[in-house]
Amino acid sequence: MSTIVLGRVRSKSGKTYEVKWNQSSQEVYVGWGGWTYIGKACSANEAMQKAEAWLIDK
Repeated sequence: MSTIVLGRVRSKSGKTYEVKWNQSSQEVYVGWGGWTYIGKACSANEAMQKAEAWLIDK
C-alpha cells in the first residue's frame, strides 16, 4: 500500500504542515523541511496525534 496524505497539522507558530502515513509500514512523515520521518503509528488517528505532538517541539 502506498503512502497517503492524511491531512494537515498546525504548529505553535501557526504554520500548517501535511502529514503522510503508510498503512503497510506504519511510517509517519511530516512535510517539515521536506518529508521528515517522525516514527510509526498503528492508525491514521495515531499518526495525526504523533505529528501534532512532534510539531510542539519544533
